[in-house]
Amino acid sequence: MRLALVLLFGGFAAAQSPYVPQRTPEGLPDLEGIWQPQQNGAMFSVLPHAPGFLLGTGSKTGVVEDGVLPYQPWAAERVKYRLEHMEMDPTGHCHYEGIPHAMYFPFQIFETAKEIAVVHENMHAYRIIHMEGQHPKDYLAQEYRAWMGDSRGHWEGNTLVVDIANNNDKSVFDMAGHFHSDALHVVERFTPIDRDNIAYNVTLDDPKVFTRPFKIHFSFKRAPKDFQIMEAGCFEDERDQKHFVDGTTGLANHYDHKLNADPGAPASKK
Repeated sequence: MRLALVLLFGGFAAAQSPYVPQRTPEGLPDLEGIWQPQQNGAMFSVLPHAPGFLLGTGSKTGVVEDGVLPYQPWAAERVKYRLEHMEMDPTGHCHYEGIPHAMYFPFQIFETAKEIAVVHENMHAYRIIHMEGQHPKDYLAQEYRAWMGDSRGHWEGNTLVVDIANNNDKSVFDMAGHFHSDALHVVERFTPIDRDNIAYNVTLDDPKVFTRPFKIHFSFKRAPKDFQIMEAGCFEDERDQKHFVDGTTGLANHYDHKLNADPGAPASKK
């Protein structure tokens, strides 16, 4: 009986032990490969949304923790305006999408001890996660701002933690008008669950637009061996986006903007 209990609880403990990922030649967790996001329609809206034209199959959960984007009231009104003016969406002009938006599409990781390259399928985008050094403070006599920001990483056990600063205010979170300012600060956490799955947890803070930090969660699944990163057929300076205005009449009805405003926030933009 005692032996049976030892085996039972020993097996339970083994089942609960954390996954130990394979290692690179430098002895670091190996995240290399092509990954497919399991993102619940986040490219359409990070919040829950109904299905419809340009909205895919919809999503009952979205990817934002608690289903709330804590916009200041002035910013919530701007979200509604942007949703009614789809021609403002930078994706339709073939611009980079920023982080986390670029993570909603397949990507490939190439890893070394000092730098990790992420090659994104959409918009021909890529970024280098520097594992050493600090965010640039001065670039060509002005503070450096970029579509993909500046990524600086470190390891916390088996979790890759990436701090992204120096973001511009041009990228957006989705096609539903959810925007941010150049004060956006992003912290990503890539935690391998097993050989074929990574948990992706993101904390976002932007005091110019939101009343508090908020979190986004979804996961990545390793792509099949025959999967290929496709070339994004988009051309910079594309001007056809203006025609989306007529084609998306009534699009705002698919989004619940009551979720967006924080009632305790200041009434006007500072």
